[in-house]
Amino acid sequence: MARSQTKTLLLSSLLATALTACNAAEPEPGQEIAPGVRLLAYMSDLRITESSGVIASRRFPNVFWTHNDGGGPKKQVLYAIDRQGNTRAAFPVVGPRFHDWEDIAIDDAGHLYLGDIGNNDSKENTLAVYEIDEPDPKTGTGPVSPKRGWKLKFPGAPFNCESLFVWKDYGYVISKVFNNARAQIFRFPLKETNEPLTLELVATTKIESPVTGADISADGTLLGLVSKTGAYVFRIDGDVARASEVEPHHTKLKDEHIEGCCFVPDGLLATSERRGIFLFTDPEFRGQ
Repeated sequence: MARSQTKTLLLSSLLATALTACNAAEPEPGQEIAPGVRLLAYMSDLRITESSGVIASRRFPNVFWTHNDGGGPKKQVLYAIDRQGNTRAAFPVVGPRFHDWEDIAIDDAGHLYLGDIGNNDSKENTLAVYEIDEPDPKTGTGPVSPKRGWKLKFPGAPFNCESLFVWKDYGYVISKVFNNARAQIFRFPLKETNEPLTLELVATTKIESPVTGADISADGTLLGLVSKTGAYVFRIDGDVARASEVEPHHTKLKDEHIEGCCFVPDGLLATSERRGIFLFTDPEFRGQ
């Protein structure tokens, strides 16, 4: 056998061994992958290539809304999934063209909020958030379109952002910062307007890791964030500004692909760009 053929076979064998090892190392659903963190499932829908945000429905049991990172028609799809990773429905979002859809939020009045808030390299001068009526996963896959929208201006230099939540009459976004800068929380009023709104600084947290997702418990008691170093929960008791003062509980999980989170009765559920569904199980995260 020629030397080149032998070398090719050897490389192929080494690659196959490496792939087998990687697959063997992939955690199975139900496993605890870190102290206080359990893998629940993998999303089975291959159309969900980069789950960037997730929120628990308050109307439909075991329904979670998620979406891909990015923009354009193929990325502007709202997926209804369950905790087991199955897709229940998919709704194209029509109307505005998203630049970088990064997160999703919910209120108690049957609305979802879609955060076109990504700003890689801080090149954009404005962000956008859109409100839609929460669709019924049982009705099919028809398109949905925003009822209202808000264009958001920065109070100073532009920053990147991947987190959105809604509390009372305000929407909130969180700066995604690097180089040990602390994540800051900004708000805007959910009022009818055709004019751009300037974000208002509400709190500067003690988190120095890039924040990639956020949610507030339905009763406003807890604020949960996920970042490149795991999950944090603040006991804010309905006052978002308290995130500047209180020390968050931190469960460590080094996973650079976790992008979204939401509260469920037994903890903080999180999703990753690799279609994983995780649960942070510490009692401090039980806030629904």
